[in-house]
Amino acid sequence: MDKFGDYKWNIIISLILGLMVLSLSLYFIFHELWTDDDAEREICRQSIQLRALLPDSGFGIEKLEFKSQYPLKCKTHVVEIEEGDVVVDKKGRMEAEKKIAEAIVGCWELYGRGDVSVFPAKFHKSSTCVPCARIHLTDEAKVVLGDNRINIKESLELYMMKEYSYKQFLRDSGKKFSAFNFGNAVSFDLGGENFDIKGFNVLNTDVVNKINGETTYLGIVRDEVSLPEFLDPKEGDLMINYGVVVLGKDFVPNFIKGDEFGDYIPYMFYFQSGQDTSPDPFEIVQKRFIANLNSPALGFNFCETWDGIPA
Repeated sequence: MDKFGDYKWNIIISLILGLMVLSLSLYFIFHELWTDDDAEREICRQSIQLRALLPDSGFGIEKLEFKSQYPLKCKTHVVEIEEGDVVVDKKGRMEAEKKIAEAIVGCWELYGRGDVSVFPAKFHKSSTCVPCARIHLTDEAKVVLGDNRINIKESLELYMMKEYSYKQFLRDSGKKFSAFNFGNAVSFDLGGENFDIKGFNVLNTDVVNKINGETTYLGIVRDEVSLPEFLDPKEGDLMINYGVVVLGKDFVPNFIKGDEFGDYIPYMFYFQSGQDTSPDPFEIVQKRFIANLNSPALGFNFCETWDGIPA
């Protein structure tokens, strides 16, 4: 009996020790390897995937849309550029360039490379923007940079893998659309002095879905979207944003080939929160961007609304 009792206690102690080891392992995984940022990104990714799977009701009324019932749980990802990130190496590069390129690509990847529809259609008009990431330079990094700037355009030319640059990924990875080419018809200028949406001539153009070649006819009011070539340490944080135009029911008459084109057009853009031109970027995105060719008053702005959780 004593031996049987000892055997039971050995089993119980072994189980207790096993549970302690398992608990410590899980703690290490979730608190050491799995950071708060990782957890927030995963929550965001899951909310995007859920909304992408939900269908539109077809009514164009927000209260009746399935996607509207599930909030987007995406917090702006803060990327810090530290002192060591702005030191130029022997090849004339700096780690900050790679961090910026990865943040831009990460945003495009997060939203399914533009191949998933996350935001519900509305009856009239809808364009929504989400602040994916905020690039923040520490005071020490600003001191090292001095009057120098970080070239965003050149950072996208860096290779993310062998013979494949960040720019190529943003252009080609999406089956339907490219990140900096609205509807595969209006290329964004990556070499601008500042962020701006220029021009006021209605450009009647066919926007194209790459995956099937289907087109729809839109009136692009602003004929140039300019993105800053450089990150200037004096002009605030760099905001990296994902935007999407959802074509509402009032655009149906403009469709050349029915619903085969798709009901949304995604795009990427970025700006510095304190750029030295007026108006500020949050006013610039309120410029009219799309015109309804049948009813111009029903067109909409570059960013009608913002979603996500700022940080």
